[in-house]
Amino acid sequence: MEDRSRMRSRLHIPALFSRDFFAEGFTVIPNLLIKYSGRLGLDGTDLLVMMSFCYFQQRGQYELEISDFARLINVSEDLIHRSIEKLRDLGLLTDKEDSLDPTGLFEKLADLWAEEKVHHAFKQSQEMTTPQIKAANELRLSPIVQIIHLFEREFGRALTTIEVDQIKCWYYQDGYSDTLIKEALKRAVLRGILNLNYMDRILSSWAKMNIKTTNEIIKYEEKFLDRKKHHKEAGSQDEKYKDIYLT
Repeated sequence: MEDRSRMRSRLHIPALFSRDFFAEGFTVIPNLLIKYSGRLGLDGTDLLVMMSFCYFQQRGQYELEISDFARLINVSEDLIHRSIEKLRDLGLLTDKEDSLDPTGLFEKLADLWAEEKVHHAFKQSQEMTTPQIKAANELRLSPIVQIIHLFEREFGRALTTIEVDQIKCWYYQDGYSDTLIKEALKRAVLRGILNLNYMDRILSSWAKMNIKTTNEIIKYEEKFLDRKKHHKEAGSQDEKYKDIYLT
């Protein structure tokens, strides 16, 4: 009978433990305290003392003795005394009446957090590559400036004043759209003829044919290729079919 009573008593132990486990509550330790402990200059003992401080604070215990810390974390009173003095010197804990005030700790953590956020934002801005920055800037430039930059990239050098004036003349005086000017540059690059006179001939050819869109350019060139193919099959060696824009 006595054995059964003891067995029942043992069966209640998990339930009792579970009740006390939650009744005792939990101590919230700021993750930022652990994360920045090294930057705050805290060693292992200092961190244990600060965690103990959080424990006592959350239990409503404010008037603390060195012995309270010693019993809780099993560290000598001498070490705890030195640690608390260090925390005072660092400005993390200050004396307030009969207790310690952690306001300095939270201010230091806030400063470190803000510093990290600013550093992260700066790093992200620096990670944008030079081509991306140039592309973003290009979008804010006027069409004619974009065209000039495109020519300089393809030519691999800065344009001369005369060359810039020629491009501006195409755009403002002759009324060629930026699309047509870029298409003319594209064809000159593909043929290896980086020459503004050649591009002027291309644009003049399109103007005579009243060509204003990329699709019209493609159709115009396809017709030329068909004629060139026909003359080749007929055995003609006519020079005018060597290049559509050099006739």
